[in-house]
Amino acid sequence: MEQLFTTDNWLLVALAAALGFLAGRVTASGMSSEARTQKRMEARQDAERLFAGLPPEIQQDVDARIQNGKIIEAVKIVRENSGAGLKDSKQAVDARRASMGAV
Repeated sequence: MEQLFTTDNWLLVALAAALGFLAGRVTASGMSSEARTQKRMEARQDAERLFAGLPPEIQQDVDARIQNGKIIEAVKIVRENSGAGLKDSKQAVDARRASMGAV
């Protein structure tokens, strides 16, 4: 019985899959590079506003957790005190870490 996929066939399948993946990456988002950059900038500004809206004592507590490397605890504190979801709270902590130079 002949093998269904010979080495040559596997190479063709792998090449076709790689080309399909690359084509999907280029066209999937439908956004230009500038639009993606703008969206990231807006998300960071939203995260910074979320953090800035917290009371000063909570901000200090979050800063202390970040400095001690307790990022998950910092995210929990932001979530509990802002009412934001996990993703937004994580983005707020990440933006704060970046502004502190703790990244």
